[in-house]
Amino acid sequence: MEKEDEFLFNFFTHISQLNFDKAKECVEKEKPPKGPITQKTTFLNLLQQLTLAEKSYMDIGFLQNKQKSFILRKDNSLRAVYEYMKNDFRKVEDAFKNSNTRYQNYCQNIIQFLSARINLIDLYEKVYNQATTNKHMVYVDILNSTETIIQTNNLGFTDITLTPIKAVFSLECDIVQQLFKAMFELQKLQFLPSLALIHGAHTRLAAWESKMQRETWKLGLFKNSPLPILFQWLQKLKGAVLSKFSLYFHDILANQTAPTEMRHLCLKLQHDYYQKMVTFQRKHEAACVILLSDNQVNCDTADYDSFPIIVSYPPVRI
Repeated sequence: MEKEDEFLFNFFTHISQLNFDKAKECVEKEKPPKGPITQKTTFLNLLQQLTLAEKSYMDIGFLQNKQKSFILRKDNSLRAVYEYMKNDFRKVEDAFKNSNTRYQNYCQNIIQFLSARINLIDLYEKVYNQATTNKHMVYVDILNSTETIIQTNNLGFTDITLTPIKAVFSLECDIVQQLFKAMFELQKLQFLPSLALIHGAHTRLAAWESKMQRETWKLGLFKNSPLPILFQWLQKLKGAVLSKFSLYFHDILANQTAPTEMRHLCLKLQHDYYQKMVTFQRKHEAACVILLSDNQVNCDTADYDSFPIIVSYPPVRI
């Protein structure tokens, strides 16, 4: 690997591991002594801006925390920062066109990465808007958008120097895709596909977390620090999907273990929906609490016998 390649590879390795201070140090060491500003200096300055943008992205900088909930910033500033950087890298790319093809290639790949980041920002905003304005989130809509991002960027920023950040980007996309696909399958009451997708998301979350830990937390640099907010949100999303899965297929899962063990496992869930049903039934002395599905009903009907029972308490004997 050439010296320039090694520098950029190390830079994106630090970025992918959330080691932003190391990334900035890496750039500072590469800067030449004081002198006239060259295109390379401009390139390095843009990398420092990218470091700050990535740190903000991982903390969901395109949203802000207000009254313990995330709301959209009106100016959408982080997205604008990525757009500005794209334009600046294009200018540097043009300047290198006839003088340094290596740096021209770097710029092209980084521009592709910035476009991919903007795609994900737009996706998360779409999720937010659907969650806050629609009564029911359209999972297939989010799923289609995610798969479009994956396909669009599949052949993007493939230069060896961006390998670390491409790996993390792919994990992030896969996690979102698998979780929303799992929710889509849950709507259709598909047990095995939902289970496989939740497991796939869990595996990828663990893989991503291990990349963060490899050279940062294991050295104690972020000791007692929480995971980045974006990662925490994805973990909570997985927890929410798993909670819904455990409710929808409670009877199937309960048949695989003892009642006490099942209750113990449900207590570990992010939301123990089944216990909420039990509490509701006992509190109001209801004869039965039943969750019905309208997924398999193709016409308007008032006949509740036409709706499949997802879960009930006490269990309905058919």
